[in-house]
Amino acid sequence: MSTEIAVVGMAGRFPGAADLDEYWSNLVAGRVTVSQLSRGELIAAGVPAGQLDDPAYVPVRGVLAEADLFDSAFFGIPPREADIMDPQQRLLLQTAWETLESGGLITNKPLGRVGVFAGAGFNYYLQQQVLATPDILREHGLLAVVLGNEKDHLATRIAYRLGLGGPAITVQTACSTSLVAVHLACQSLRAGDSDVALAGGAYVAFPQVAGYLYEPKGIMSSDGTCRPFDTSANGTVPGSGVGMVALKRADDARRDGDLILALISGSAVNNDGSQKVGYTAPGVAGQIDVLARAYASAGVDPATVGYLEAHGTATEVGDAIELAALREVFVGGGAPCSLGSVKANIGHLSAAAGIAGLIKAVSALRTRQIPPLAGLKQPRPELLDSSTAFTVDSVARDWNVPSGQPRRASVSSFGLGGTNAHVVLSEAPPPERVVPATGRDVVVVSARTEEALRAAADRLAAHLRDRPDLSLPDVALTVQEHRRHFTHRLAVTTNDTASAARALASAPGRVALRQPNVVFLFPGQGAEAPGMAEWPYRRYPSFAADIDQGCDLLRDLIGVDLRELLIGADPQGLVHRTDLTQPALVLHEYALGRLLLSWGVRPTALIGHSVGEFAAACLADELSLPDTLRLVVERGALMQQAPEGGMVVVLAAESVVRGHLADLAGLEIASVNAPEVIVVSGSTESVGLLRERLDAVGLPHRVLPAQRAFHSWMMAEAAARLGSVAATIAHRPASLDVISSVSGQSLRRGGRRPAGYWADQLRSPVRFQAAVESAMSRSRVVLVEVGPGTGLIGSAKQIPQARQAPMVALQPRRGDLLSGVGGLWAAGVEVDWPAVRTGSGAVRVPLPSYPFAGTRHWLATPAEAEPTPKVEPDPEATVGGDDTVLQQVIDIWRSLLGVATVEAGSDFFRLGGESLLFIRMIAQVRRRFGVSLEIAELADAPTPAAIAAQVTRDE
Repeated sequence: MSTEIAVVGMAGRFPGAADLDEYWSNLVAGRVTVSQLSRGELIAAGVPAGQLDDPAYVPVRGVLAEADLFDSAFFGIPPREADIMDPQQRLLLQTAWETLESGGLITNKPLGRVGVFAGAGFNYYLQQQVLATPDILREHGLLAVVLGNEKDHLATRIAYRLGLGGPAITVQTACSTSLVAVHLACQSLRAGDSDVALAGGAYVAFPQVAGYLYEPKGIMSSDGTCRPFDTSANGTVPGSGVGMVALKRADDARRDGDLILALISGSAVNNDGSQKVGYTAPGVAGQIDVLARAYASAGVDPATVGYLEAHGTATEVGDAIELAALREVFVGGGAPCSLGSVKANIGHLSAAAGIAGLIKAVSALRTRQIPPLAGLKQPRPELLDSSTAFTVDSVARDWNVPSGQPRRASVSSFGLGGTNAHVVLSEAPPPERVVPATGRDVVVVSARTEEALRAAADRLAAHLRDRPDLSLPDVALTVQEHRRHFTHRLAVTTNDTASAARALASAPGRVALRQPNVVFLFPGQGAEAPGMAEWPYRRYPSFAADIDQGCDLLRDLIGVDLRELLIGADPQGLVHRTDLTQPALVLHEYALGRLLLSWGVRPTALIGHSVGEFAAACLADELSLPDTLRLVVERGALMQQAPEGGMVVVLAAESVVRGHLADLAGLEIASVNAPEVIVVSGSTESVGLLRERLDAVGLPHRVLPAQRAFHSWMMAEAAARLGSVAATIAHRPASLDVISSVSGQSLRRGGRRPAGYWADQLRSPVRFQAAVESAMSRSRVVLVEVGPGTGLIGSAKQIPQARQAPMVALQPRRGDLLSGVGGLWAAGVEVDWPAVRTGSGAVRVPLPSYPFAGTRHWLATPAEAEPTPKVEPDPEATVGGDDTVLQQVIDIWRSLLGVATVEAGSDFFRLGGESLLFIRMIAQVRRRFGVSLEIAELADAPTPAAIAAQVTRDE
């Protein structure tokens, strides 16, 4: 069993980089992204002018953009709790989600044993904002402040908010924190405590718009530049950032089809102890030891390492000691190892420094590029010695290695106080697939809010436009199976990524129903088309098997192989011949229904329109497939033998149509599809007279292509003969609810149709409107047309009770089933996506992460000129002045939760409150009114109204 650990996901934000793509682009370009802050910016940020005038003041810092923004609603955190929380912990929480998402590890299933190993830097926010705001401690108490700011809760909060069941351990070793976290995460995976592990760190110093005072012989740079291993190096510069990686055992990652970014072959941590000149000084012996043990752990010769991401602080002592240790361990014998330090680009990120370096090294392995050492002017003499194993690169270059030799990199991070970490990496093995998957597929997007949905779709569209070589099935697999599915949804079905990008830009979203009731609608004659079964027949073996079985049975009954109609081009034009159309249509719809079942779509009711009712009966197990086809063949033949007639659709109310039929013999209403969609059937002559009358009064109508008068008196003889045949066939209890299109009533599961039903069904009008109205008595209904075309959906949209229901046509076009599947998913229907894709050969690919809402959470101190706007009550939610107790309770809730909309019936916990905050709220109510409240009683009804009622009762 391999002991290697796979890096399967990573995320981060750094100075000048909102994501890792931008980060790597900056690194490859050798771009320095620390900010040169202007005097105006610094004065506006509150830096005293006198300090700016100090010659030792250096106006430089690596600024992390939007560090004050956080999507508290996404994580179910009340706004006021988010305001109090350390921004470093907020950033880590969002980055943890992004990291799991980048690895395709966020799905609709529980995450399981996912460990969290992370740390953060000094909490400037607690010092400068929280404790400087007296009202916070008074209103929320010390415990709330501790929970939001103490590092003890950093990892456990991530575990709680994301539902992670592995160990959650905060790691704190100063500058080496995040790389030590990676080492501990690897150990946890090897020990079996975790199946997935998150490791990383965050550091944000506030105020961010601020320089620093240079101190001679200190660690900070005198000129605001950080040039590790350069003869002109004179110190580091501060920076802020956050980063995290997701790790799995390599064998597990290969088994699960994860995208492996790199492999961690081994790692080590130690401490310098007292073998150094001072507590904050580095120790050469400790560094030599940690390097040697890391390579021993990895089973790797240091001479095979091609890139080393050093600690590289650019201090005279630090760089000299680090190079001395490296020269002891790297004794030569291989190709020169390129030396780098990301601090040259972004500054020193303290607790996040190690993870920033690790992500850089992983990216180098993944892209097979050696990034330059930014700002390099003149390498130190040790690096110019011909005996050195190291080199430095001033520009990016391709990373070439001898054939058969893997690329290897390593990362160092050394903490103030002496805790050292070193990690050895190898490039991931190339994926086994050579030819990318191709073909039509469904791209799905979801979010918690309408705004986030639009942002997510736009972000994905931009990603696809920028990467036209991406395989559409790969993209589809990733979003279908490796993303959490939220309430606001959209889906697009296309043939390639370019068209997917265009479709995403304009695709409408919808709100998914919770546990929807799916109702299948099976269309009748008129929906058929040549080759209607071809696309699913070619793609889905189970569908093909059902079609083949039915066609073999039918060939013995009608002497024709209906595959010529269903799969072929129907060169003889037989598809509209009633005796062939009806069995072909029923078989196709039955196979489609079975295909939907195999995709995990479970209907709660079935409705069949005319002959479509036979497909419903067969799918509900009332009739066996052989008996169904026998009945339908008999029905089609009898109808074909009936006298010629005609049918016309009239767009008017049933009462209006009946008025026009009153004095016209030989005409009857054949179908009521919607309030103003009525089909009339009868003799050809009478249909002609009706059309003249309708034209005269301006009523819109359309002649149907049928050459017989279905569902009219002209079917009486055919109905009688069909009834005789039906009486010889075994009818079984229905396994699903079926709604009759004769009566509009529901045949419940386990029920049986009355004797003579199929004869009556042929002679009676189709009451499709009534059947749909009956279906809509259920809650959260989704109507699905299971057959070719959109005719039934078109009618259902005109039925008032159904207009607001989601409606999906499964096969709106001959070769398109996937659009319908996407529509079902968007409506909230659970879909078994692997069954839909049926072995497409797709693999996971990196895609943009969730677009978190940028809501500012920041406590303003009394001294700040522009305090954070106070949460104003929602006028519509304010209780009238005559109920002052209730209003005061609501005001307490608003203050504690930081939300504006609190109503008398609002649930405390649904607004994001937790048990400790609930206890604090009760305590404030007790103090306000001087009453004793029963917490247990209120916990069962945690509303302002219930609390006010108890206060009033006890006063």
